Amino acid sequence: MFVGSDDHAQSAGHLFTLIATARLHRLDPEAYLRDLLRVLAHWPRERYLELAPKYWAATRARLMAAELDAEVGELTIPEPLATPSEEQSSPR
Repeated sequence: MFVGSDDHAQSAGHLFTLIATARLHRLDPEAYLRDLLRVLAHWPRERYLELAPKYWAATRARLMAAELDAEVGELTIPEPLATPSEEQSSPR
């Protein structure tokens, strides 16, 4: 496969990794990437892990479907999703 340069090869590798990981977690890669690009501009930086394919199904279920399906416009961002690492590190 020809990508033109080392930088383009690295970018293609990142994209292929997202596609493969989406498939691994039984997500439709095209729908996942479309939703990801829609949400990314509105999502808080410190909560990027919620957008990973592993957590995407739970995150998507918490978003308003009508807002997500619209091509443009604001999104209502839900409260943070507790990740397994946070649950383990919290004192009991």
